[in-house]
Amino acid sequence: MNPSPGSIGVRPSPVDLHELMNGPIRRKLKIIPENVTWDGQGGLVFQALIGDFMKPRIQEVKSAPTFFFPYQSKGINVTIYNGQLDLICSTKGAEARVNKLKWDGLQNFLSLDRSPLSCRSDNTTTKGFTSSYRNLFFYWILGAGHFVPAEQPCISLQMVGNVTKSPNNF
Repeated sequence: MNPSPGSIGVRPSPVDLHELMNGPIRRKLKIIPENVTWDGQGGLVFQALIGDFMKPRIQEVKSAPTFFFPYQSKGINVTIYNGQLDLICSTKGAEARVNKLKWDGLQNFLSLDRSPLSCRSDNTTTKGFTSSYRNLFFYWILGAGHFVPAEQPCISLQMVGNVTKSPNNF
């Protein structure tokens, strides 16, 4: 079992993601060339970006708060999710970005209470929270780091079901 890079030392990932993606998922898709493996380029990408890793990038993304506005004003849904244990993309940072959105619905969004999320298999344990207003949706996923789908699969499936407006009975 491989730990998530965003939560190293916190807890092991519940699935071996390399085995899953290079095994059943590869066979199901039937389109991945034999010489390509999931995350086969991860080391090369990390080495190429190591100079930027864990450094503030406020100046480079200062226009990000206006990025969503054209989509929101046209009624296109915007979904943001974050693993609470993610050390790479922090929840506080994601929230700070949302707080700076230039959107006429922001104050209404920020005034709403968060709704708890749980799985049918264990509806006594809160696995996350969600909040939405008009076409902005935010998910705070508990007990997950950078690999939210691997570390909280049930809640991830619910979230994807909500985003795609598909039935989700998890």
